[in-house]
Amino acid sequence: MHIDLHGIIGAIIVFLIAWIFTSIPVWLASKAVSKENSFGDALIATLFAFIVFTIITFIFGFIGLPRIGVIVGIIGILAVFKAIFETGWLGAIAIALLAVIIYVIIAFILGLFGIAVAHLF
Repeated sequence: MHIDLHGIIGAIIVFLIAWIFTSIPVWLASKAVSKENSFGDALIATLFAFIVFTIITFIFGFIGLPRIGVIVGIIGILAVFKAIFETGWLGAIAIALLAVIIYVIIAFILGLFGIAVAHLF
């Protein structure tokens, strides 16, 4: 049995780059809501948000309700942001929306230089 060590290492590196890249807009957005948040908080928030969203959408998809799963998954992401960034629901919504806007701006700027963000994931 042969294990492709290069593939595993490559997957880990891609995951880490994507995780850090995704955390930057969340960190900047959380700074707009509260100055006390750190980049470490954003890393934890994006990791837990990904885990919560994946589990929720998997469960709802498994029982045949994928659209409801996405909606509940987004609420799960907001709950993670609310808990980690110690804000209310409106603050969590503001962080999420602002993070999406910042992400799109960063992706557009990188696209001007020929760097496709979608290839990182």
